[in-house]
Amino acid sequence: MEEPKAPPARERRGSLFEVKSSKPKICGSSVMTMAVQPESSYEDVSFRRPPLKMEYENTYKTAPDVRFQVGKVKTIIDESLAMLEKEEYEVYHCRELAKHLSQEIKDKVKEIGMSRHKIISWVTIGQKCDQSMRIGSRCLWDDGNDNFAWGEFENPSLHATAIVYGIYQD
Repeated sequence: MEEPKAPPARERRGSLFEVKSSKPKICGSSVMTMAVQPESSYEDVSFRRPPLKMEYENTYKTAPDVRFQVGKVKTIIDESLAMLEKEEYEVYHCRELAKHLSQEIKDKVKEIGMSRHKIISWVTIGQKCDQSMRIGSRCLWDDGNDNFAWGEFENPSLHATAIVYGIYQD
């Protein structure tokens, strides 16, 4: 008479904290490319890694290649403000018009090619009611590299002032 066999022992569940005895994985890129010329044998097969990503260093330029061109910027400002010739002052319309003119002037100034300058454009449009107005501006900047240009316009209904700053970014 045979003795009954015991059921097989159940394996214990693994723990998150259990140390595995397997070999650690080697970190690094596992992407390989294979290049075979069409009319060659497989003896000429070469393996190569994908090219590394190119990283650029800072230039550390302390002076711009192209200086802020006040004359050209002043011309752009005057041409843009001349669009207001037949405009009547209306609060909400002039608010949007000031935003539009500011962006338009900024875009045209960027086309000049002063790529290392940060361009700031500021347009103010106000109603003309026999009042006086003063606009002041103070900036902390480098006199050798930074500059500004401004222009103004008046018609019987409104007055407008535009200022463009060119701040050199090194």
